[in-house]
Amino acid sequence: MVSIYLYIDYRQYFSALYDELKAADPSFSFRSFARMAGSTSPNFFQHIRDRKLNISTHSLAMLARALKLTSKEEEYLETIVAFDHAKTHEEKDKYFRRILQIRGQHNAVELQKEQYDFVSHWYIPVIRELITCSGYNGDPQWIADRIIPQLTLAQVKKGISLLQSLGLIIPDEQGTKWRQTNRTISTPSEVLSVAAMNYHLNTIELARESLSRFKADQRDVRAITLGIPKSKIGELKNRVESFWSDLLAFANESSEVEKVIQVNIQMFPMSKDCDSDEKNN
Repeated sequence: MVSIYLYIDYRQYFSALYDELKAADPSFSFRSFARMAGSTSPNFFQHIRDRKLNISTHSLAMLARALKLTSKEEEYLETIVAFDHAKTHEEKDKYFRRILQIRGQHNAVELQKEQYDFVSHWYIPVIRELITCSGYNGDPQWIADRIIPQLTLAQVKKGISLLQSLGLIIPDEQGTKWRQTNRTISTPSEVLSVAAMNYHLNTIELARESLSRFKADQRDVRAITLGIPKSKIGELKNRVESFWSDLLAFANESSEVEKVIQVNIQMFPMSKDCDSDEKNN
């Protein structure tokens, strides 16, 4: 039977499971799947698959029993369902960490955990930049002493190991230092959505702390509130994207890294549509 540990989206797991059961027994139908879950609805499977319906706790238990899942497999199924149904980022992050923990016990898809760690932690990209500095002598403590706020030696070592494992840094020709690769990470959307939220929350918090951590001549913190037509929102986003591209091109003009800088750009609504009758609760 298809391994449940290969899936984070339980709906995709059910689809793969249905295809396997159908291939083994051509008489197996959507109704058959529904009966396994204790449902009398002929559209149960299609509605679950198409995200028109969330599976209930009762149906989940019935299905796990019908599939003869082990206790650990059932726990994993319950966890990916809870992850899918979670409403807040905090809930999703909690369940995703549990997913990775259970998967780790079965040596399943370690790469996704590494991708999650890379995107989730603000300091991994900083390590990747500092590691190419001409002044870096190969001692991880050198990096730990230069990152603001300072990291532990263990965090830096783990970060270097992660970057190497993901192929984002490789030894230079002499084997004494590291150099960056141009490799990009293709991260599954279900991993990226949670990890990216962690990253942005962390960097926004660092920006807040920078107000008291650095003198005014060491930082540039600006904010502006705009009133614009809805039709101009797309153009505004394009202008932000253009500025972002200019920053990346500017940084790539020089191969020498002497300092690592964080630039945050946030754009979000501060009001509802003026023609909306909806009121705040």
